[in-house]
Amino acid sequence: MKFICQKEDLIQGLNVSTKASATRSPQQVLECVSISADASGLHLMCTDLQMGIVADVPATVAESGRVLLNARLLSEIVRKLPEGEVTVSVSATNRAVISAAGSKTTLQGLPAQDFPQLPEVLDDQPISIRQNLLRDMIRQTGFAIAADDARPILMGILMEIENDEITLVALDGFRLARRKGRLNEPVSAVSAVVSGKYFIEIGKILGDDDTAVTLSLSSTHLKLRMQAATVVIRLLEGDYIKYRQLLPPSYAISVRLSRGELADCIDRASLMAREGKSNLLKFSIAQDKLAITSNSEMGDVYEEMDVETIGQNIDIAFNVRYITEAVRSIEEEQLLIKLNSNISPCVLVPTEGEDFLYLVLPVRTTA
Repeated sequence: MKFICQKEDLIQGLNVSTKASATRSPQQVLECVSISADASGLHLMCTDLQMGIVADVPATVAESGRVLLNARLLSEIVRKLPEGEVTVSVSATNRAVISAAGSKTTLQGLPAQDFPQLPEVLDDQPISIRQNLLRDMIRQTGFAIAADDARPILMGILMEIENDEITLVALDGFRLARRKGRLNEPVSAVSAVVSGKYFIEIGKILGDDDTAVTLSLSSTHLKLRMQAATVVIRLLEGDYIKYRQLLPPSYAISVRLSRGELADCIDRASLMAREGKSNLLKFSIAQDKLAITSNSEMGDVYEEMDVETIGQNIDIAFNVRYITEAVRSIEEEQLLIKLNSNISPCVLVPTEGEDFLYLVLPVRTTA
């Protein structure tokens, strides 16, 4: 096998495909990138058996073939090469010679036939969505997945699709994140739970333009097709929590405020909150004012901002991390905080529409 490509194209392909490579696996081939060159071009594939990624790389193929090379080591070698053209030649014994300008490195590979194939997912009902929208939806929900496997299904992101609406939901027992978006065209209703860990990695690959990404689902896998890559992720098994039952049907208190000003106040107050043992931020809402306080053995912080309030006064406390991550994920300038009491869920929603919803459980305090 022999091919020639630009260093930056090869790095880009490796950056994408190696997100699916395994580390310290008992199966050596899972730590490799499968490189295949044929008449259709150059293709890099990695898998850890839970996710697989194929990245297409522009290249001139002089001789077809396939080889497995250690993904980590190859990435480091290519990254340090001189700029410009890279030539890769592979012998019949799977020994690769990687050269660019005056640099030449030899890397021993493995037989390609030992590499697992990606599961087949038919494109019988393709789901089309803008890649920048999907990227934002993953970012705005992924932070709320469970961090441990006590309830494995909560380590996933629920994806619900109906007509032309897609909804992503994540929760961990202390907070819930829901984000809605529009598909490019209507499709039949479907739902699946996608591993949050892998979905978040996909979010890092997606770009910031409105190029379409095509999603396809089987009973066990999700496939995503983008401009120069294909991703297949194994779905999580089991039923997701009926999250709608967690949402209060009505609210006694509504607070309209500036998201940016709230984020700044929380950011300053969190410096002291994280120094304390409780990691708490306390909100006091009264007479169209929101006061945010935090304290520790090192000192205390008081922040105040103007708000528009409907309902009675209230004092409520939150874990600094949970409220911070929720507010940071919101992009709208104005938002509503809705509450019923200082021990019931707090919900953050847009002033208009239903694009996002964040639920955060308060922390009970003695004072």
